[in-house]
Amino acid sequence: MMKMKSLFIVSILFLLIGCVPKQIIDEVQLIHAIGFDELPNHNIKGTITYPIFDPDGTVRVESLSAVSHTSRFIRSKLNTKSPKTLSTGQLRIVLFNHKFAKKGILDIVNSLYRDPNVGNRLYLSVVEGSANELLTTKYTAAPLPSIYLMDLIEQNIESENLPKTNLHVFLYSYYGEGIDPFLPIVKTEKKAMRLEGIALFKDDKYAGKISHIESFVFKVLVDGSKTGNYEVELKKGKQKGHAVVRNIKGTTSYKVKKVNGVPEFDVKLKILGEIHEYPPWLNLEEKPNIDLVENTFKKQINKDAKKIIAKFQRLNVDPLGFGDQVRRREKNWDFKRFQEQYPDMKITVSTEVEIVESGVIE
Repeated sequence: MMKMKSLFIVSILFLLIGCVPKQIIDEVQLIHAIGFDELPNHNIKGTITYPIFDPDGTVRVESLSAVSHTSRFIRSKLNTKSPKTLSTGQLRIVLFNHKFAKKGILDIVNSLYRDPNVGNRLYLSVVEGSANELLTTKYTAAPLPSIYLMDLIEQNIESENLPKTNLHVFLYSYYGEGIDPFLPIVKTEKKAMRLEGIALFKDDKYAGKISHIESFVFKVLVDGSKTGNYEVELKKGKQKGHAVVRNIKGTTSYKVKKVNGVPEFDVKLKILGEIHEYPPWLNLEEKPNIDLVENTFKKQINKDAKKIIAKFQRLNVDPLGFGDQVRRREKNWDFKRFQEQYPDMKITVSTEVEIVESGVIE
């Protein structure tokens, strides 16, 4: 009886395997990156890149571009230029020119999510400038722009000021009531790329940005952080200089109360840091000098936090999820009413900083 059951299960598996569409690697063109640019007269330019593996073992990148009124028809036009069927099975990153992103990216993001070949860990990014130019420039750091971009984003999530971001995170923030999505901003710089900051979205439309420096605080505010570097401007008498503080652990707590029916928030940041670099005149063997770095760092972080929260309220975007904080605490939460109240809502910020290590120079 057990053998019959096993045989039946194996037979079903063979049938299921036979139902899965097969793609032979030599018969498809594996797209690594896609970029979209807004053009005049409501046109869209789509650019794809894909690797070519030469017989001598070298890898080079090729690109194709097409222009259409709709993003969906671009794929069809690109296929007319490709000797092989285009496949998204190795798609790593999708780029949106900032002008394109201002008009909304949901159609493309949803089509990517519905594509069974595309994983949720796919990266999305806004480009300051031309997405086509970014994807077709030859870079010294890596032969494939897609790998360069992926490594750039991953490295900055793991060790710098960029919060976790991918297709899944974007869609969670978009469809969740009381929170808005964000994406990294990238830019070409001669033969290199760099992260320019973080793009803020209202629904699926690009609404504004914060800088790379501000993103240190943003990362702590979003979900806590154990990474990131911050440059502190120091003054002691007539002496001036800068110190670099490395975040060891950053956490944020949100307290909310209602006053006359309007939510008020108390946001508290706690940061443990270590000094990685400091001016030569600052003797860190003396505690008052460590206190100077600690207090100055605290004031700057608190100022930055208040500044970016005020910017969020001014743009009426909520990437920190203040609305979600209220929704989780109220049974009969009114999303539309919260949106009306949010720009004028009272949000206070306080910061605690402790320098736990010092004297380390990178």
